Amino acid sequence: MSVVIKSEHLSKKYIISHQQQEKYVTLRDVVARKAKSFFQSARNKVKSDASEKREEFWALKDINFKIEQGDRVGIIGRNGAGKSTLLKVLSRITEPTKGKISIKGRISSLLEVGLVFMRNLRDVKIFI
Repeated sequence: MSVVIKSEHLSKKYIISHQQQEKYVTLRDVVARKAKSFFQSARNKVKSDASEKREEFWALKDINFKIEQGDRVGIIGRNGAGKSTLLKVLSRITEPTKGKISIKGRISSLLEVGLVFMRNLRDVKIFI
């Protein structure tokens, strides 16, 4: 059979910004910050005023696989494993950061589907 989906070194990185939030800002806080920044040197100011921290988050990292024509594939994993990100990359909703993916034909993916199994395994319900 022929390969219809091929992933080579597929990776997706997100940059997450964390901001320190205060419950409320008073006039005293604003005046104190301005006075402090006025008296600090430029180098120290950059270090002390860095209220936004950035973090790299790799949702997918170096994923390699091949799917042949006629195969049925299910993606199973814990929360945060990258299942939805992989489907979004395969569906071309988002671009990968690194690597390449080649697709022959059309793809339909069910994003964010909840599957609930009843006691009797013959009764399977899908909620979209």
